[in-house]
Amino acid sequence: MIEVHTLASGPKFVRLYPMRSRLLPLTCLWVGLVLTGQTHPAEPLATPLSAPKTDAATNSALLPSTAAARKGLYWNAATDRYAASIPGWPLQRVLARLSAQTGWRVWIEDGIETQVPPTIRAQFRNLPAREALPRILGGMNYSLTTASNGRRELKVFATHARSSNREIIADAGDEVIANELIIRSKSGSSIDLKHLAGLEGAHLVGTNGVTGAYRLRFDSEKQAEDARQKLAKESEDLAIENNQRFEVPDAPVAVTGMTAPPLRLTATVRPDGNRRVIALIDSAPQPLGPAFQSFLLPTVDVVPGTPASDSPSHGTAMAEAMVRGLSAGSPETSTSTRIQPYNVYGASESASTWDVARGITQAAQDGSTIINLSLGSAQDSPYLRDVIQQVSGQGALVIAAAGNNGSAAPFYPAAYETTLAVTATGRSGQLTPYANRGGFVDLGVPGSTVVQMDGQSWVVQGTSVSAAFASGMAGALAQNPQTPLAPVRSKLIETFPVRLPQGP
Repeated sequence: MIEVHTLASGPKFVRLYPMRSRLLPLTCLWVGLVLTGQTHPAEPLATPLSAPKTDAATNSALLPSTAAARKGLYWNAATDRYAASIPGWPLQRVLARLSAQTGWRVWIEDGIETQVPPTIRAQFRNLPAREALPRILGGMNYSLTTASNGRRELKVFATHARSSNREIIADAGDEVIANELIIRSKSGSSIDLKHLAGLEGAHLVGTNGVTGAYRLRFDSEKQAEDARQKLAKESEDLAIENNQRFEVPDAPVAVTGMTAPPLRLTATVRPDGNRRVIALIDSAPQPLGPAFQSFLLPTVDVVPGTPASDSPSHGTAMAEAMVRGLSAGSPETSTSTRIQPYNVYGASESASTWDVARGITQAAQDGSTIINLSLGSAQDSPYLRDVIQQVSGQGALVIAAAGNNGSAAPFYPAAYETTLAVTATGRSGQLTPYANRGGFVDLGVPGSTVVQMDGQSWVVQGTSVSAAFASGMAGALAQNPQTPLAPVRSKLIETFPVRLPQGP
């Protein structure tokens, strides 16, 4: 294996290293949840994504046309050349995007964040790797090698390549919907809908009466950007932002010879008929086994439809993880707490800021006081932030996944102040390599579970699982609907402290 090193000081050299297989360490790792008697799995390999569109005339990667979507990192697979418009991102975020674009496995030396610039800024087009990488990496040492299977590996380090011991999980990015705007009044004043409908290319496709927000879709990205600028000039009272996508997290992995422990909890009804309800804002769960299904209320379709799949949907896995948490936290063998799924994905592989906000407001109106968000992105949304702040102010406990980029960068909605952010731990109680670890994180909860479906076992892992498990725990600690949730929040933080991994 050949490593090409570029040092911060400039010189380059080539060094030969023997290749080391990752298969043996992976086969030695256990799978499951600590609190349910299981152990923790290794993270799945990142899947290479398709290359962006190219311009036949220049054969270079095309940057998107609007200012909002222009930020990013792009790779032309045909020419192995790169384009970037990085306005100031943490190194981990840059590497996660690079891995998603190229399909490379990317490794970083733990603790290197303290030795790099706080943010990376880069602007270029059509550069080869030898010129693009020094700009992307902010001058850090790196090695780029090709394994026997043809897959490249990038290692970023301060001292030696072998010190790169933490893998960065691929992240395709914030997926701004460049032709859609969410518009609302900052002061709560009424908005002239005729004026909005009269904007060039505009179509009013959604309203949220609870938040006073409107969703506009335009025939083109340029029309949306022109409308944004026009409205901003007309009124300082309008809050305007792009709608954006939340992609479904990693799919479950089929396994053999592995089963989850039986559920030792039954669903009961309180004499007064009241109950605590946990809202699951996710894709629609498929039918579960009878032991689990009894805890679920009928799914509310914020977005109608379900994707066709022979494997457990993300909502299915989160529902089971939530019931596991409910069981682990219940002092008795029965509980009146129920789970109310809100389908915000429909038949699509992605949800949107708009629909997630609709699910949250609908759940709060329906009486859910614990709201689980096992989704997110690196892109901030002031609209979603304000919606979460609103329901939190009404007494709801909002619990969200901290993200799977192995990064300290903010991940939303988990990073919002009123949200309880949950990251993933392994059997030792320390953070998993993929788990986000920023200062916004509140809890570290086991991040793996096993789901049974049609006689097949599936391993599901990630901070999504951790958040769902924590939400179930919260529902167990506060199954009496009169129990205040502030002490429950404090109890979860006390029970699941965040333990940073040890240095190399």
